[in-house]
Amino acid sequence: TYEQLTTEMLTGARVYGSNDEDIGEVSELLLDDSGKIKEAVLDIGGFLGLGEHRIAVTMDEINILRNEDGDDVRVYVDATKEELEAQPEYDG
Repeated sequence: TYEQLTTEMLTGARVYGSNDEDIGEVSELLLDDSGKIKEAVLDIGGFLGLGEHRIAVTMDEINILRNEDGDDVRVYVDATKEELEAQPEYDG
């Protein structure tokens, strides 16, 4: 469950698309007033911080997997890199 995940664990996690391709990373998490994660901001594409397309997705749109040790967190989104790059840019 998301309660066991900290923002430190999720921030910087790799994001994988519907074809299991590495399409970016989680750049930040947006919290609601009670401190629960409501949205994740993803940096899609780009290289070394250049040319990235930043979008915000709700927690319902992503699937978070982590290994038994809890040190490897992966975020999966059911969309291709191209579909995500077509979404409006997040500029929070």
